[in-house]
Amino acid sequence: MTTRIYCPRCEWKPQAYDQWACVPSCGTIWNTFETHGRCPGCGKQWQTTQCLDCHVYSLHEAWYHEEQPASADQEREADSLSEELVEVGQ
Repeated sequence: MTTRIYCPRCEWKPQAYDQWACVPSCGTIWNTFETHGRCPGCGKQWQTTQCLDCHVYSLHEAWYHEEQPASADQEREADSLSEELVEVGQ
């Protein structure tokens, strides 16, 4: 199983260089997903995280999505279906 991190509202995916600020607490700036929402400056555990794209606050835990990797059979089936759809439209 793979954990993917993205906004539960708009599906924006944070990058390693994205940063949040511990405000109004200590003002530390860091990537909240490196510490699972815990400020490295003061230790505050943030329960919500604001999306840097859509600006909506969501529960921090809602950003973590467990996804099953596709099996080789499922990938082949999806590839053949998309090829069939392309051929029908021509």
